[in-house]
Amino acid sequence: MTAIDTHWDVIVIGSGLGGLSAATRMAKAGLRVLVLEQHVFAGGYAHHFLRKVKGTDIVYDFDVALHQTGNLIPGRSMHRILSEFGVLQRIGLNQFDIAYRSRGPAHDLQIPADAGAYEQLLRESYPEHAGGIRDLFATMRAIDEGDGGHPSSAGMASMGLTLQEFVENHVRDERIAGIVATLWGYIGLVPSKVSAFMYAMMWNSYHFGGCFYVKGGGQALSDAFVSVIEENRGKVLLNTEVAKIVTENGRVVGVETAKRGTFLAPVVVSNASAPLTFHRLLDDASIATEDLERVDSLPTACSISQAYIGIRGDASELGLRDRGAFLNPTYDLDAEWAAIERGDYRSCGWMIGNHNLADPGHHPAGRSVLHVATIANGSLWMDLDEATYAERKRELEAYFIDRLEEAIPDVRDRIEVCETGTPHTMRRYSWNPSGSIYGYAYTPTSHSVFRPQPRTSVPGLYLAGAWTFPGAGFGGTMVSGYHTAKLVFEDMEGRSLGQA
Repeated sequence: MTAIDTHWDVIVIGSGLGGLSAATRMAKAGLRVLVLEQHVFAGGYAHHFLRKVKGTDIVYDFDVALHQTGNLIPGRSMHRILSEFGVLQRIGLNQFDIAYRSRGPAHDLQIPADAGAYEQLLRESYPEHAGGIRDLFATMRAIDEGDGGHPSSAGMASMGLTLQEFVENHVRDERIAGIVATLWGYIGLVPSKVSAFMYAMMWNSYHFGGCFYVKGGGQALSDAFVSVIEENRGKVLLNTEVAKIVTENGRVVGVETAKRGTFLAPVVVSNASAPLTFHRLLDDASIATEDLERVDSLPTACSISQAYIGIRGDASELGLRDRGAFLNPTYDLDAEWAAIERGDYRSCGWMIGNHNLADPGHHPAGRSVLHVATIANGSLWMDLDEATYAERKRELEAYFIDRLEEAIPDVRDRIEVCETGTPHTMRRYSWNPSGSIYGYAYTPTSHSVFRPQPRTSVPGLYLAGAWTFPGAGFGGTMVSGYHTAKLVFEDMEGRSLGQA
């Protein structure tokens, strides 16, 4: 085992995109940063896994989480941040004119990435609501026009609203409401429960900021961060679980790992979940009572169930021509949420995709990478006995393949690899409570500024990632890390790195 320095300027726990973003900004500014990651890959949810077809040399490369990402056209926030980091120059991007397919009981539309084209499509499809659609898109544009990272007046006005209330202020038609809310799974709450502001920010990132896929997937993005960190005297240490955040006299002094000893630093940035950080990692939770009240009071977001499937043949020719499609059997999304809550995934909508169209050529020759997913109540998958868990997972996998059969009738005969993940899988790899994929839920009272602050009450301890400001998703967590690094510098010698 290679010897690693024990003294660093900053230690980052976890290599999710929030942790990598914070580490990159600090390393480029001259700090010696050590990132400690429990897994064998860097990236958190932004990583891949490989599966070999038995008895062959054929290997499928599955992207864990990235379907598409936004705000990467010049002038947008992620383009600026990744360019500043030197990360954008190390990755390739595929940009799409069609963002996704939206299918419901009375609609089936290919949704343009460009907001203007999207608005035109809706106005032509529903001319009786053209005025309301125009006003809805105008308000979305106004929310998008924040100044220097601060919400616009339209954004502030939407802060206390649910998405359902927001849409109904402009148009009352269940088809249009369902179409506009197509991406609710990307933020983890249905329209009657989700923050209108946060939904709009996510929606705007694609429809005003461009719809992209990183060539090589989320792992390629994470690896680009790692290369920048290590070129700037930092180190990303994999397969290294942090067991404890060590404090002395009420302030952070370093971390203790499960197998590699203790590393010392006056600053620790935790990319682990906020509940895990304060209840399990911090050696003395009593010194963080100011943080714990908020950490323990906010609702945890949903989890996800998904299947990663490799098949023989070209899926586009076989019938699955959508890079990403969202299929909802009902416009009553409250009824769907009730089904999610009780674990009735057969009554829920699902997302299906042909990954060959996202990343052409990044698949075995003559084969296709497919993906099926549905939002899940993670708590229902926790602490099951082994036999019950195995049976429920088999049933879920069969259901997912049934969904694929609707596009590719003989898909079962073509499957070479099938890997199904449940909320239990999400928890095992992320340590997130109930396998949450978005940290805290995005309600009007638990998003962005309502989350635990990135600068904690414990001197030297900071948070980055989905559980703190501004929130989850690829873009949200990278902005989080960027912002947290700024706070670290403000507290170290009064230096500031400015604004993105």
